[in-house]
Amino acid sequence: MSVVTGYSTDSESENDVAVDETTDSIVPHLPHASADASIKTTSGKFQREYIEPHQFKRNKRIHSDFFVDDGDTNRINKSKVFLAMKATRDKVKRLKKGRKWKGDPSIIDDEEEGDTYRGSWASSSSSSEEQDDDQIEVVDNENNVVKPADTIEQSQPDYEFKESSKYYGKRSNNYSIYDLPKDYQVRFATTVAGQKEYFVPKKLLSSFKAHESAVTSLEFFPNSGHMLISSGNDCMVKLWSTTRPKTLIREYHSHSKPVKHVTFSQSGHEFISCSYDRTVKIWNTETGEVEYKHKVSSNPNMATFVPNKPDEYMVALDSRRVEHFDWRTRESVQTYEHHQSAITWIEFINGGHQFITASDDRTLKIWDIRVNMPIKYIQDPKQQAMPIVKKHPSGQYFVGQSMDNQILVYSSKQQDKFKKNNNKFFSGHKSAAYALQMGFTPDGKTLLSGDSNGYCYFWDWKSTKVIRRLKVSEKVISCVDVHPLETSLVSMAGFDGNIYLYT
Repeated sequence: MSVVTGYSTDSESENDVAVDETTDSIVPHLPHASADASIKTTSGKFQREYIEPHQFKRNKRIHSDFFVDDGDTNRINKSKVFLAMKATRDKVKRLKKGRKWKGDPSIIDDEEEGDTYRGSWASSSSSSEEQDDDQIEVVDNENNVVKPADTIEQSQPDYEFKESSKYYGKRSNNYSIYDLPKDYQVRFATTVAGQKEYFVPKKLLSSFKAHESAVTSLEFFPNSGHMLISSGNDCMVKLWSTTRPKTLIREYHSHSKPVKHVTFSQSGHEFISCSYDRTVKIWNTETGEVEYKHKVSSNPNMATFVPNKPDEYMVALDSRRVEHFDWRTRESVQTYEHHQSAITWIEFINGGHQFITASDDRTLKIWDIRVNMPIKYIQDPKQQAMPIVKKHPSGQYFVGQSMDNQILVYSSKQQDKFKKNNNKFFSGHKSAAYALQMGFTPDGKTLLSGDSNGYCYFWDWKSTKVIRRLKVSEKVISCVDVHPLETSLVSMAGFDGNIYLYT
């Protein structure tokens, strides 16, 4: 222990103190003072106090930080602190001054209520002063002026995002982006998706930079596949040509924050997008106009149109529910609430009469459309979360991308009670901690999925064996889709922002 009486404010270092050799105590460099004599000051006599050496140094550092002027920046920061402290003291004084008299404790009830005892329930002198006292005061960074917070908010109006679109394709009075290319009209004149055999792709056809950051969604144009739509974390949605790879047809500056998901309607004339800006928008694919916009209560994870009902859509939200809307009448159809955590995916089965919801609560739930009560709970103590599910082209099964590096198989038939097929699962890829999309060839014979190590895996549906593994990128491949007519054309994308076409 050391006997400390103070320290010199002229010291240049923390250790600039004197030590009394006889008492082995620290003595400050103060004029006309010694360790034995008490020091008389304007506020009284200087008292001795026992302080640990490290505590003494700490106190000195605090004193230096707040009271030593070491530059313009530090001076400004200190002035802000003192202004804020002064504003707090002034506020307390105004509160005390504005309070009414508590009353006489001996008078409990008085008809005139002039001297009735109110205690701590005594109100302020005026409602206006009460409102002024409740305002939060902050310090202006430029002028060091204390002013109410609501004044600052009013001076900064909310930014309203305006959507825009730019067309890069062919310009002609008789041309429409929905028109099939001539080679498609010849090659696929009598082709129906799923009626011919499909093959696993072997080589890279084309790759190009689609987005500045990760691609979040990827889908071929319905029925024909002559266009490809993608969304990314750069807040953009883009429409590409698949007959002329790397050709951008139209881009949509769609959202103010990263786009989470995008998908076509059944006709392809509209598509729906959702974003972290908590909006769901429906676009005209050809003109780029926003036909519908809706603000949701929490972050949407995906949005999709209801099959056979082009005027309705559903959106899966972080707030543990699915919202069902009619975007023509702008009315809510139904709300589905039975999950315990964020809902990540919606997949329709059985002709669109039922749908599956996947959630972070490690369960799957199956619903009848328009009925707010699940007809089936799929859960197990050992079951991992399945952020994405996909329907088999036959409609008899659906698969779930499990977080334990497996793809699990379930029956889509209600008479089978949507049971899990314990003898059939797909493994070999890495999917833990990532929501990786899956795809089927239209004939249903091949299942494919992305991989966290940059691969794309292809499995035989019947034997569950890995047919091929393609090294696509050094980063995660999270999006895959199969062309509806070409026999071996697959699109892939992921965290590197590129789109890869394999054939």
